[in-house]
Amino acid sequence: MKYNKIISFAAVAVLLCGCTDNDMFNQAPKEPGITGQYDYLNGYNVLKTYVDRNVNPNFKLGTGVEAADYLGHKRAWTVTNENFDEFTPGNAMKFASVVGDDGTMNFSTVKDLVNKSAEAGLTVYGHTLCWHSQQNITYLNSLLAPPLYYLHVNDSEAKANNWDSELDYNLTNPLKAGKEYTFTMRVKASSDVNVSFWPNDGQGYPNTLTQYGIKDIPFTKEWTTYTVTIPADRSCDLTVDGNKVTHTGFDLAQLRFCFGKFQGDLYIDDIVITEKGTDKNIFPNGDFDGTDISPWTKPSWHNQVTIERIKEMQGGGGDDAAKDSLNMVLDKWIGGMMTACDGKVKAFDAVNEPMSDSAPTELKTGTAGRDGSTKTNFFWQDYLGKDYARTVVALARKYGPSDLKLFINDYNLEAAYNKNAKCQGLIDMIKYWESDGVTKIDGIGTQMHVTCSLNPTTQKQNEDAVVNQFKLLAATGKLIKISELDMGLADAAGKTLITDSVNTEEEQNAQKAYYDFIIKAYFDNIPVAQRYGITLWSQTDSPAGSGWRPNEPIGLWNKDYVRKPAYAGFADGLAGK
Repeated sequence: MKYNKIISFAAVAVLLCGCTDNDMFNQAPKEPGITGQYDYLNGYNVLKTYVDRNVNPNFKLGTGVEAADYLGHKRAWTVTNENFDEFTPGNAMKFASVVGDDGTMNFSTVKDLVNKSAEAGLTVYGHTLCWHSQQNITYLNSLLAPPLYYLHVNDSEAKANNWDSELDYNLTNPLKAGKEYTFTMRVKASSDVNVSFWPNDGQGYPNTLTQYGIKDIPFTKEWTTYTVTIPADRSCDLTVDGNKVTHTGFDLAQLRFCFGKFQGDLYIDDIVITEKGTDKNIFPNGDFDGTDISPWTKPSWHNQVTIERIKEMQGGGGDDAAKDSLNMVLDKWIGGMMTACDGKVKAFDAVNEPMSDSAPTELKTGTAGRDGSTKTNFFWQDYLGKDYARTVVALARKYGPSDLKLFINDYNLEAAYNKNAKCQGLIDMIKYWESDGVTKIDGIGTQMHVTCSLNPTTQKQNEDAVVNQFKLLAATGKLIKISELDMGLADAAGKTLITDSVNTEEEQNAQKAYYDFIIKAYFDNIPVAQRYGITLWSQTDSPAGSGWRPNEPIGLWNKDYVRKPAYAGFADGLAGK
């Protein structure tokens, strides 16, 4: 038997002898050792030989492989080089694999993969430039300023006198008589207004500062800082006894702000009170980070006045600063990735898995944990907005080669349970991103982590949804790629079957038939010019301790790299048999 008809047992034997790359391909092959009812699998060639290159000259047959397995010349290295045109690194090109907690970026593994694959005559498919998962959460969160809050006061009705609308703050620790203080606050209003500031003892009797020296606070439509000194010799009261006036010092226990002639919104933030000779702020919760605003009150009959603590408005300084920081990170990240690839990687997933499962017409979000926890995910779209993909694409075009193809990749596009709603949602989102007339997305990747059902009714629904998916995707006119194809198995009741339990010929042949069906459906429905290729995600069955579909029979080979009937179904689909 010719070498190119062998799986990897011969290669494994050579590997164990410690031979070099070139030695690997000069060793005499050995039979795979498949006997019995599956002996026919020995007659199959390596997978890439089943692609009709005359009809599909640009088609790429790919596989997923871990960087350590490929660079370490493990079994996957041989199987990849023999059977495929291209491979997608499982994790090595993802943000968390490259970016450290301090933001430093190490692209050494990426460079090694690109160079080693080129030596073997393979291309690398870039996966992925922007995703919510496998991000360095520590670093990215360090770039985000905490939410900014302030006090919002609304006066819905202008009245005759300034004291007809007021806001009071009751000091827990009064300002002591005989001491000097500096009072500072940031203020803004919906329209320009002067607000009267009347500190008092909390009993409604203003001190002499009301009469002698504290000017109105000017609120304008932009944030401004107001500062006033409360001197020691002004912390006193005027009392009248007949014709005699005396000064009686007392502590200031209340800050009174009066604005009765104003109608509109007042905003207050960053209040600081310091005693002369110290820098300590003795005003609690002056930045309103804390939720308790109970010391802020108003007269009970001032129904026209409302008081609330609110977050910095969208588009405010805090959000803009975060957006700027994240855009700079994307620039550095995508620029660094393209430099590391040195123009040799011609296709990338620009954005991976953008669409929500529960709301398939919308982008994923971390808000209220709808599409995953923000403790383990970083939803770029929550910070950069709906247009975030436009930024990713623009940067990839800026730094990448001129012939770079950019894809949007997602899963469950073939799902029967929602009648391909997510597929349509993704198509519509791509139309939106491209509606600016600048953004160009070349292709769509459908992951297709499918499950073959032993229930005939369920399986027919699965197959119909697969075909409908391809029809929807073909109608976009874009390149279409099956990007991460693997297949589990479920019994008639819908229970997932583990690898060791899949022993019958019926079970093995069900997966074989479904692989054949999916691949033929791709070729039947996707026009030649739109066929980017098909990528097998998992070469072998998943081990019990795996983080991906553990203990499921998802491979074309078993754990020992022996071909399974699924291999034949995959090959037959490629050949169009």
